[in-house]
Amino acid sequence: MSALSFLGLAMKAGKVELGEEYIAMAARAGKAKVILTASDSGRNAAVRAENASRAGHCPVAALPYTKAELGAALGKGEVSAAAITDISFASAFMDKLSAACGGFDGIKAELQEKNKKAQEREEEARRHLRNLKRGKKKA
Repeated sequence: MSALSFLGLAMKAGKVELGEEYIAMAARAGKAKVILTASDSGRNAAVRAENASRAGHCPVAALPYTKAELGAALGKGEVSAAAITDISFASAFMDKLSAACGGFDGIKAELQEKNKKAQEREEEARRHLRNLKRGKKKA
């Protein structure tokens, strides 16, 4: 599966925000895990993406795809920027993008580390709920 196809899958799963305002809101709320910009997006769109990434402490990836290609993958018209809001989807997307295009190793490593920590937290929460149901207490 190509990186763009995977991005379309994330969109269908409801894990992608489109539009500068929605991306900025997701970033400020801490929901945006990575912000993606099209290769032919304007300077203002790139600046807004950078500002949102600083506000949300998430990386920005300048994709090698045009607005038309990005929009077609997401089932929309032209899309200059998007944000992935799920860490697992973001990590897997950057892994596929890095394998296809190269040059995204820093962002890929950062998201893989965040994904690993998120999975550890989820596993700890599952163990805690299991212990509550069984009546076990923490030592």
